[in-house]
Amino acid sequence: MNVRILHLYPDYMNLYGENGNVRILERRLRDQGFDVEITGGTVTDSRIRITDVDFVYMGSGYEYNRDMAADHLKRSVEELNGSINAGVPMLFTGNSYDILGKGITTSDFEFIEGLGIFEYTFKEQARKRYTGDVILRDPVTDDRYVGFVNRAGVPERVDDFVFDVVKAIGEVPFKKDGIRKNNLLGISLIGPVLVKNPKLADSFVRTICERKGVEFKKIKYPHSVKSFNKTLKALSEFEVKE
Repeated sequence: MNVRILHLYPDYMNLYGENGNVRILERRLRDQGFDVEITGGTVTDSRIRITDVDFVYMGSGYEYNRDMAADHLKRSVEELNGSINAGVPMLFTGNSYDILGKGITTSDFEFIEGLGIFEYTFKEQARKRYTGDVILRDPVTDDRYVGFVNRAGVPERVDDFVFDVVKAIGEVPFKKDGIRKNNLLGISLIGPVLVKNPKLADSFVRTICERKGVEFKKIKYPHSVKSFNKTLKALSEFEVKE
């Protein structure tokens, strides 16, 4: 059985090696017995088709690239919104999920219109970036997610946000992060998030299996679990100086 992954703007939104998330998902889906097809969509396409896909991914990038991707993706916003409402699993990491809100106020006070799927907005600073290691907690499942944040903007409203920032090492001023709608997840963590957070990877694989009508096979990935546990322990025990 075939699974199709749509990787949005892999040439522009892959600043921290986010294509690793696509590779780890591909590996886990193949372990489940699927044939996996990965297609890309980028600014050279007249429009990106988001129908007939089983997973959508977009990573983080330079702010200029993100704004360019946001403008281009507006051509496909109806298809994107329809797929979200239909429950297609999606993951937007780093600053890519900024574009799903109402818009972004840049450091030179220009307002970049977002896709309007959520109500939040982001505001960026001119000479400051917010960076640090964080632990996020899902209040519904109590699961923890770990990773690094590096962004120029902070949210101006967090009504839509779902995760609690329970630990931040560095300059991470916001207390809430991440958005969810049906099977779409947006999260500020950068890099190979699915490698660092095996439960998150499993949750997407499980959802894809359920939508395909295939039983999810519990497969152990001990190295990934060990790495997560080690990182979570180190971050939890780190003493943050006020």
